Amino acid sequence: MPTDPPSAHSPSTIPEDDLDQVVVLGATYRDLDTEGREELARRLRASGATFMERVLVHTCHRVELIGRATEDPPMAAFPQKVSQWRGLAAVERAFLLTAGLDSAIVAEEQILGQVRGAYQTALDHGHSGPVTNELMRRAMRFGRRVQSQANPSVDRSLGDRAARWILQRIPGSAERPRRALVLGTGEMGLRLATCLADARVEVSVASRKLPRAERLARKLPGDHHRAVMLPTALDQPLDYDAIAIAVRSGTARLEAGHLAKDSVVVADLSSPPTVAPQAALILGDRLMNLDRLGAADQTSRLSPRAERRLRDEARAEAEGFAVWLTTRASGDGIARLRAYAEETRRRHVERLRGRSGLTTEQTDAVNAMTTALVGELLHGPTVRLRRDPDATQRVREIFGIG
Repeated sequence: MPTDPPSAHSPSTIPEDDLDQVVVLGATYRDLDTEGREELARRLRASGATFMERVLVHTCHRVELIGRATEDPPMAAFPQKVSQWRGLAAVERAFLLTAGLDSAIVAEEQILGQVRGAYQTALDHGHSGPVTNELMRRAMRFGRRVQSQANPSVDRSLGDRAARWILQRIPGSAERPRRALVLGTGEMGLRLATCLADARVEVSVASRKLPRAERLARKLPGDHHRAVMLPTALDQPLDYDAIAIAVRSGTARLEAGHLAKDSVVVADLSSPPTVAPQAALILGDRLMNLDRLGAADQTSRLSPRAERRLRDEARAEAEGFAVWLTTRASGDGIARLRAYAEETRRRHVERLRGRSGLTTEQTDAVNAMTTALVGELLHGPTVRLRRDPDATQRVREIFGIG
C-alpha cells in the first residue's frame, strides 16, 4: 500500500540499507486527471537530484518513477494524491506495474513495451544504475510471463475499448460503408486502426511521416484503406463518421472547424488531450477521452485464479529481488554465485513450465531435481572457494557476477 507523505517539507536522509533506498512515486488515472499527470511528469523529471538512479514511466494512464533515492522525495512539491512506495512495497509495485496488474485492463498488452521504452530512455541518458537495472530486468521478465498467460480474445489495451465505443456509435450498411480517420501510427494508433478495419470500416491513417502511415495502412485487413500526411489531413473539415486520435503532445490539434459532420464521434487517446475546448463542447457525449475510458468497468485478460496466482508471484519476485540486494551488499562471492545459480535454475524451470504445460506435481518434481543438480554441481567449487581469501574476485572473474 502507498505510504503517507512525510509531514516535513525538507527531505531527510534515507538509511543506507539498499532495499530502503528503492522508491516508487506516482499517480494513475484514478488519482489525477490528464493535465495533473502531465504536470506530475514535469515535476518528477525535475527531481533528479533526489535519485541516484531512476526510470520514469509516463504512459497515457500513469506517471510513475522507479528509483533509488538518497533522500526522502520532496512530497510537498507534488500533488496531494501522489503515492509513494518504499522498500519491498516499491519493488513489488514495479512488478505489478510492468505486468499490467494495476492497469485499467488487467494484463494489458501495451504496458510491457511502454516500460521497456522508458527503461531504454533511462539507459540512454545514464539515469539507471545497478539496482534499477536488475529490478527492471526482473520486472520485464515477469511481465512477459504474465503476457504469456493472458487471454487474447478480450480487450488487449485501451485501443480495443475505444474502438468498441466508436463502433457502437457509428451506423453502417452495405450501401454506405463507415469511414474513420486515425491520427497516429504508434502502438495505440495501430490497435485502433486494426480494430476498426476488422469491423469493415474504411480507415484513413495519418502520420507526420507518410511511409509510416503507408506501412500501417497496408497491414490493415480489408480494402479501401489509405495513408495521408497528418498536416494535410487537418487542413480541411473532416468528413468522417469517426476520428480516433493517439498522438504525442503537440503533434496535432482538433479544432471546432474540423467537425464537418454533426454525427461524428471522436476518441481522443492522447495525453494531454488533443481536442480543443470549443470542439469538445460541440461534441459533448460524442467525445471519449482517456480519463473516461479508463474509468469504465475494469476488465481482465486473466482468469481470476491466474490473476491471484500471478499477484502472489509478484510478491515472491519482489522478495527474491530483496535477497539479491542483500547478497549484493554483503560482498560475499559464494552467496552471489549460489544466488545467481538459483535464479538461472528458476528461470529455466519457469520457461519449461510455460512451454510444456507441466502440472503442479510435475513442476515440483522438476524443481526438486534441478535444485539437487545445482547443489551437487556447486558443492566442490564452494568448498574450494571457502579456502580462497579472494573468493569474491574469483567469482567475478569466472562467472562475471559483480
